[in-house]
Amino acid sequence: MEKIIENEVIYLRKLTSKDANHFFALNNDKEVLQYTGDVPFKELSEAEQFLRNYPNYKREGYGRWAVCLQESDAFLGWCGLSKSQESGQVDIGFRFYRKHWGKGYASMSALLCINYGFKHLELTQIVANAYKENHASIRVLEKCGLIFSKNIRYDNKAAVFYVINRVIIRVITSKETHPIRASVLRENIPLPVSFKGDDDANTFHLGAFIENELVGICSYMCPLGATKYQLRGMATSIDVQGKGLGKKLLDAGENILRERNVAVVWCNARKIALHFYEKQGFKIEGDPFEIKYIGMHFKMSKNIKML
Repeated sequence: MEKIIENEVIYLRKLTSKDANHFFALNNDKEVLQYTGDVPFKELSEAEQFLRNYPNYKREGYGRWAVCLQESDAFLGWCGLSKSQESGQVDIGFRFYRKHWGKGYASMSALLCINYGFKHLELTQIVANAYKENHASIRVLEKCGLIFSKNIRYDNKAAVFYVINRVIIRVITSKETHPIRASVLRENIPLPVSFKGDDDANTFHLGAFIENELVGICSYMCPLGATKYQLRGMATSIDVQGKGLGKKLLDAGENILRERNVAVVWCNARKIALHFYEKQGFKIEGDPFEIKYIGMHFKMSKNIKML
């Protein structure tokens, strides 16, 4: 038996046909099935066949897993990730024996699965559906960091759609940008990590977070009376570079600028970053110039006004 993920209380493993009695029992409890849309197995053999033919492990390498107690190996229920063959989205789902409700096992196992999905499977997003009346499951989703996205119809019933992204972009303070500025933009360079205009009224700073760790930053500045915003201090931590965080920061920043009716954003791009900015729609203006201690730069701009 291989423990796929675990903590000090529970572990998750692959389901096998030997778990058929548990699957049969879970799917024959009306209260357990109340908000699932599933129907009970008529016979134990149906549960055995379902588990024998369960395709997800071979197809994706992951799926729903058995949740067991560390101290006794007792089967509590199941939890795991499942990829839709129609949309390609990966959802988190869980189901537990009624006697184990309210003990935190659902939240505990769902968090383990979400972290596994982001860290080991490198998923960018995990989603979940729940009937509107299923308040207990919705609380679990919110405890695990999923955010309400929209109302939907699921199994022809009123439901909610929740989402959690591997990368979360949000507004941060200027001081929060300093560690990454120091390690990425100012390493071995005798220039301050604070920028003129950092705390002006029009300035805002964005941070990219993975599992609550700040891994990317950028700042947008606009002096009083100016009509264009300057992008400054774009940087991502060394270990996450090349994973698309820069684009996510730019997209988020441009959305905010459009809300402010800003049409143009510009930056002084290092020579090494030219290809990145060109790929994002920025164009070079004028001749290259030198910035002391840093090197060759190019002024670049982008029209972000929606047509």
